[in-house]
Amino acid sequence: MKLSKIMLTAGLAAFIALQTSCRENEYGTVDLTMPDDETPSYEPIEAQYQYPHPCIMYSQEDFDYVKQSLADGTAPQEVQDELQALKNSQFAQLSYVAQPQNCIVRGDDKGTPIDDGTDKKVENYAYAMRDAGSAFQQALLYKLTDDEQYAAAAVKTLNAWAATCKGIYSNDANMYLAAGAQGYTFAAAAEMLRGSQSWNDADFNTFCKWLVDVFASRNAEFLSHENANVCAEHYWSNWDLVNMCSYLAIGILTENDEMVNYVVNYFYNGAGNGCIDKLIRGHHTDPNTGEPIYQNQESGRDQGHAEMSAMVAANLAQMAYTLYVQNDEKVPELDFFAADDNALLKMGEYVALSNLRNGTDNANKDGQWVIAATAMPFTTYEYCVNCSCRDKNHSATQTQLANDEGRGSVRPGWEIYYNHYKRIKGLSNGFSYVKQFADKLRPECGVGEGQNRYGTNSGAFDQLGWGTLMLYRGE
Repeated sequence: MKLSKIMLTAGLAAFIALQTSCRENEYGTVDLTMPDDETPSYEPIEAQYQYPHPCIMYSQEDFDYVKQSLADGTAPQEVQDELQALKNSQFAQLSYVAQPQNCIVRGDDKGTPIDDGTDKKVENYAYAMRDAGSAFQQALLYKLTDDEQYAAAAVKTLNAWAATCKGIYSNDANMYLAAGAQGYTFAAAAEMLRGSQSWNDADFNTFCKWLVDVFASRNAEFLSHENANVCAEHYWSNWDLVNMCSYLAIGILTENDEMVNYVVNYFYNGAGNGCIDKLIRGHHTDPNTGEPIYQNQESGRDQGHAEMSAMVAANLAQMAYTLYVQNDEKVPELDFFAADDNALLKMGEYVALSNLRNGTDNANKDGQWVIAATAMPFTTYEYCVNCSCRDKNHSATQTQLANDEGRGSVRPGWEIYYNHYKRIKGLSNGFSYVKQFADKLRPECGVGEGQNRYGTNSGAFDQLGWGTLMLYRGE
């Protein structure tokens, strides 16, 4: 499918322009320039890219390899099992019926198009969450089986949303979580479906414009940190990361160099907690192995969100790396995995060690903790202490690893870390706990799998999943 040039709307273009300017609002002038003092030596990139589609998450070479290995029987059993699990997923069924809404609301519905005038919360983002997840799974099956029925089903869902939904709203900031998590899932699905017989050029371009107008505009709005009521580090890292994923994925889908460069520059020098220097809040030595492990920004908050942060970061890095390879490795900044001496791996090790049990079950429910929470090294983290937020009553000083009920819960994404650092980077050590988690969950699958390890609440849809199928080679 040939993509006609998707032009940014005036609103979105304005947000991009604001990254090098100031804006005046009721609270004064807000400087939206990418901060220079975060990483003094960093020079923002202004690269131009080639987009040999598909290149969100996986390349055509990746799909061809997996298809061939499945066809000739050389695929590891875990890969074969995950393909079957994907076919069995409730969200991948050809009988799945999408339920597009005229708007997406996550959070406080007051003043939104679905506000019913009562105090009852009537958010409806779950429809988009499930439908985007379904389209992604059906699109993945289309790429691996060449069964046009899967493409037709997914395209029907995407077209219906583009024709129905006019915006993302809430009376609080929660709408940005929907704009991020569902934005990159919709975009990743569309990337796999481009060129299928079921999607004509006009409908494809309409869908791309919808993503730019509805999702990318909210992503840009959030990442610009223009809200004078809160400081740039007010929102936890996962908020930044899902919006970075969405903005990058839509940028790749629509072949927009400015959007891609924006996310790359934000990763290295952004104002919020999705920037690598703020995503990591402590450099430690593993008490067991003596190897370096890095504290995640959310590790003192709760373990469910710390793992979400690590898993979404893995999806972000995988997207950027695929584009890096497809551009003949000419833009090294796209290799987020390599940033700061493999910092993402060391962060993954910290989060994995914090949550691993020594049992052999593939849901991480059995056995004892690999390490006691009190034995985990931890750098005191002052969240919004003496910051510029207008509300001065929400700060917190965290002095130890969170040992909450969510500790030990699982999310898909460990296969990305293990595959990259073991197979792609060729490291021989430094990924002990990442490997243990990947080995334990394999086949990792995703939301809708028969075992239901991830549930079907919003957390199950924050990451794309199905990494064993696409990445595991049996090593």
